[in-house]
Amino acid sequence: MVVTIVNSNFIYHHGFMNTQESRKKTRMAPGPASDMHPADIKCALEKAGWTLRQLSKKHGFSPNVVGRAFRRRYPKAQEIIAEALGMKPWDIWPSRYDENNNPIKKHRGWPTSKSFKPKHSTEASDKRQGEPS
Repeated sequence: MVVTIVNSNFIYHHGFMNTQESRKKTRMAPGPASDMHPADIKCALEKAGWTLRQLSKKHGFSPNVVGRAFRRRYPKAQEIIAEALGMKPWDIWPSRYDENNNPIKKHRGWPTSKSFKPKHSTEASDKRQGEPS
């Protein structure tokens, strides 16, 4: 079922009319940037005649790739899902896009070798790396 905002105080979600105070029970994020629930997206895809595996294969990805958009930011997979639903990705995942509808990039992973500075070093390790002592 698609989440539909009725007005600023009420939201229709999973067949129930909820006030803003009871949003916590339905696992919706507070504020206007509430992403669609993954179950609602999957249901809408099924109604449109698609599965996540079919979308992945159609676009040349391995079978589980498009489903990764439910767990983390994946702009290409988000575009594929949105296109299959006749929507825009920022309408499905507003928390992942800025006010200009550009994907928000989050820094991930380990620092690059250029920015990484070890907390401690020994003279022996410095010599192995070719640094003068």
